[in-house]
Amino acid sequence: MDSQNNKRRLMTLSLICNLAVVVMGLIADGMDIAKGGETPLRFYTEDSNLLAQLACAVMAVYQIISLKTGRELPGWVTTLKYVAACCLTVTFLVVIFVLAPTYGIGGYYFMLLTGTMLYMHLLCPIVCVGSLLLFDSGAPLPRRAPLIALAPTAVYAVVTTILNVARVMEGPYPFLMVYKQPVWASVLWLIAIPGGAYLIALLLYKLSLKVSARRTAAEKA
Repeated sequence: MDSQNNKRRLMTLSLICNLAVVVMGLIADGMDIAKGGETPLRFYTEDSNLLAQLACAVMAVYQIISLKTGRELPGWVTTLKYVAACCLTVTFLVVIFVLAPTYGIGGYYFMLLTGTMLYMHLLCPIVCVGSLLLFDSGAPLPRRAPLIALAPTAVYAVVTTILNVARVMEGPYPFLMVYKQPVWASVLWLIAIPGGAYLIALLLYKLSLKVSARRTAAEKA
């Protein structure tokens, strides 16, 4: 009975986190719409946050059903949430190690604490990844999960690079501006971003498995 109560408690905390990601994402979306200007979907940040909103909304619906009926969450639901968390981690780390430093003094304040970036660069990634590792439960992730998580980042990198080469778009990130940097730099970024995304996905996959194994062992103790 205690293990069942603990499972429901963790699912409730996860549900709260999922709903928080959806609400914060909608707030940021509203700010983007009100601001107008550039098409938001050009940016990986917006794409990854929209994916997270979808994944968290879907998981929240299934969690509500699970809390009422006791049914396990489907495998594709937990995998979708994992993929979204991986993409948000890429967003967060690119901001921390690539984008914020380019703004010099005050770059981290600007990129993490102002406007929509407070939600999309900081709060949504932290809450989404935190809930994945601390509270989420359901069907175990498949072995190919890291490769599945890599797909959105790889597609974005390839498509935006091609569009930059064709001069259909510029950027929107400095490392995508192929005509403003050496060819070798563009090739390096095209390898580094998806490669880093895969390593992030692999790390989150392994951490998720460890947390799940410890939770299962505690429930059996």
